[in-house]
Amino acid sequence: MIRLFLTLCKCFQINRKNDDYQLYQLYSKNTAMDELPCGFPGCPSAGDYTGYGTYTRSLICYANNKVERHLVNVSRVECGSCEHTHALLPPVVIPYSPFSFHFVISLLYDYISHKYDNIESLSRQYDISVSTLYRIKRRFLDDKRGMLGLMSDSITSAERFLRDFMYGSMTDADRRLQAYFMSMGASFLQADCRIRLKQQRMKSKPDAPP
Repeated sequence: MIRLFLTLCKCFQINRKNDDYQLYQLYSKNTAMDELPCGFPGCPSAGDYTGYGTYTRSLICYANNKVERHLVNVSRVECGSCEHTHALLPPVVIPYSPFSFHFVISLLYDYISHKYDNIESLSRQYDISVSTLYRIKRRFLDDKRGMLGLMSDSITSAERFLRDFMYGSMTDADRRLQAYFMSMGASFLQADCRIRLKQQRMKSKPDAPP
């Protein structure tokens, strides 16, 4: 996959930073394809792409205090140099998960800040199971440690960390997500392809669309 961070996009205005569906459209429409480096490790090519079709995936967002379900078309491209294919994914998409980035951030923030009286009420509000909530929480705590490092993670509360993403600028969030991706070789909160599987996935084309 190729992540479409702001450094790989033409300049565009972000008006509603937590509307992940709108952000998806903006990132997708403003990609600088002629400057886009290949996502396959070791391939030095950039901008040498041909279209390789699209696929449809779910994007479950949380905006205006309600769950919104969208279907989005994800473009795929083939690199003319290494012949690997890549899905083009903005940072608001979490690979191998239907939930958008701000959906997960909002869910976890409401959970940690005890916005709802009990877990069942929170789960009903976000229309997810309790087991899914706890699975997302475990993944978040692992990736928080990976993003901050052991020392900073120990002195930074989860609520403070999430608040920065909730109320900070999308530009800052994009920068932090890109740094994590470049450092770890996997996306923040990535659901299926965890870091321990990174080397296996580098050796061949992906089996399923992220």
